[in-house]
Amino acid sequence: MTEAPPKVSVVCAWYNRADFIRDTIDSLLAQDYPNFDITVVNDGSPDPRVREILDSYDDPRLRVIHQDNTGFTRAIRRAIDESDGEYIAIQGAGDLSLPRRLSAQVEAITIDNRFSIVGCWYSDQSENSESEVLRRPEASCERQMAYFMFSQGELMYRRKTYDSVGGYRTLFTVGQGADLWMRMLRTTTSYVLEDKLYIRRLFADGVSNNSRKLRLRNELTKLRIASEIYYRRTNIDPIDEYGQYAPLFLFKATYSVRVFLGLEVLRNFFRFPRK
Repeated sequence: MTEAPPKVSVVCAWYNRADFIRDTIDSLLAQDYPNFDITVVNDGSPDPRVREILDSYDDPRLRVIHQDNTGFTRAIRRAIDESDGEYIAIQGAGDLSLPRRLSAQVEAITIDNRFSIVGCWYSDQSENSESEVLRRPEASCERQMAYFMFSQGELMYRRKTYDSVGGYRTLFTVGQGADLWMRMLRTTTSYVLEDKLYIRRLFADGVSNNSRKLRLRNELTKLRIASEIYYRRTNIDPIDEYGQYAPLFLFKATYSVRVFLGLEVLRNFFRFPRK
C-alpha cells in the first residue's frame, strides 16, 4: 500500500483586492500536488465583493473564514492555527503560485530534516502590468540578522519548527516574516529552489508604498536585531520575556546594534552590483 504524501496547508490572509481573488485561488486549486488544503481568512475586508467571491467557491479543499479586521499578523496566525498540515505554505493575497510550487517545495523540504524553510525563485509583477522582474533569493543569506532576501508569500515552513518558536509574533505588525525566520533559523536551516514557482504582485497599498509602515518596519527591525544580539549573549529572548516592554531591557545593546548595522550596510554595498 502506497503511503499518502504529507499534507500541506496553504494559508492566506486576505484584505480587499477583490479583483485578484480568482487569480490567486485558482492558481492554488490548480496545483499538481495531491494532498493539500487552503485556509483563507478574510480579515474584515470592507469591500463586499471579497466575501461574495470567496463564498462562491465550492471545493472541499478550500475553507474560508470571515472575521473582523485584526491586521495581517493576527489573521495569518489564525489561518495557520485553523489548519493542520505537516507543512505550511504561505500565500500572498493577489499573488500566483505556479502549478509545481507545492510538489517541488515538499520534495525539497523532505530531503533534510534540518530544513525548516523552503523558498524559490519568484518574479515581481506590478498589479497593472504583466512585465516581470525575476528575484533569486539565496539560502546563504539565511543567518544575516539585518537582511533577508525572502519575501514571504512563496515560502513553505515545517510546522513543527514554526510551533516551536511560537509562530508569528503579534508585536510585529510589519516585518513579521523576518522576525519569524530569524528565530526558526537559530537551530535549523533553509533551502531555496532555483526555479521560478511564484509570482508576487506589487500593490499600491503594500508596505513599500506606505511611509508610515516603512518607518515602523525600520524601528521594529532595530528591535528585532537588538533582541537577537541579547539572545545570542544570554539565551534569553527579551521580546518573548517582556513583549512590548522589551526595548526597556535592550538599551545596553544600542551601540552593538549600530555597529552591526553599519557593517551589514558596508558588506552588502560591496557585495551586490550597483547600477
